[in-house]
Amino acid sequence: MEKNNVSYEEAKDRTSEQEILQLQATKEKTSSFVGKIIGSALFALLLSLPATNYYAIYAVIAFIILCILSIRYIALKPIFKVLNYNMILFLVWQTAAIFFLIVFLRVKADSYHLIPLFYILLAYGLSFLLIRSRIRAYLRESFQKTSKNKKSVFSKTITRLLGAFLAIVVLALLFYRGNKWWLMNMNTSVDDPSFLVYAIWGVGLLVLLFGFTLLPTLIFSPSQYVKARLTKKYSEEYRNEYGFTEKEWYGE
Repeated sequence: MEKNNVSYEEAKDRTSEQEILQLQATKEKTSSFVGKIIGSALFALLLSLPATNYYAIYAVIAFIILCILSIRYIALKPIFKVLNYNMILFLVWQTAAIFFLIVFLRVKADSYHLIPLFYILLAYGLSFLLIRSRIRAYLRESFQKTSKNKKSVFSKTITRLLGAFLAIVVLALLFYRGNKWWLMNMNTSVDDPSFLVYAIWGVGLLVLLFGFTLLPTLIFSPSQYVKARLTKKYSEEYRNEYGFTEKEWYGE
């Protein structure tokens, strides 16, 4: 079920009057939302700077993407700043993760820098496929009242795995911090590494790469995204339903 097929009556049934009043109250304090987006974008830009040593063009691309996201968000009307905050924040942090991780993909033989380009396209593709699957799962469960299908189970499984991955990373960092002195002194040399050893390391590094790449999808909220799109689609209907003037509803 697509969000475009959700009628106003269905959307209204999923939105209480309290939520509308809360939205209007939050709309008056959008400066904090703008500050968080700008702060996140600046931090994301800092994360992309190490890549300038190898891939200056990609740091420029990251800068352009972050500028576009920030400017488009600032240009939104107050009500849509609130509704689209989660989506823009996700896009900023997804961009930060992708353009930070390309620094680890430097291969001397890749003189045309095609490996990071392929990674950037694949990373954005996988990220958007995952959140699209989560949105569709939310729509089916919220508006169709159908049982879970394989796609919704898959998206939820991936999200749980990413949550577990984040927990493992945090625990590993805490473990390393508490045991750094003896870990650094361990003798881990291998006299005759086999193909299997290299294969295991390769798979492990790929898991880490795509695990960190997809971590920002945990920020994304399907319910907030659907609510934002439906509120925008039926904005005038909501405004008339609750008796707001255009200035009261959209803000200045």
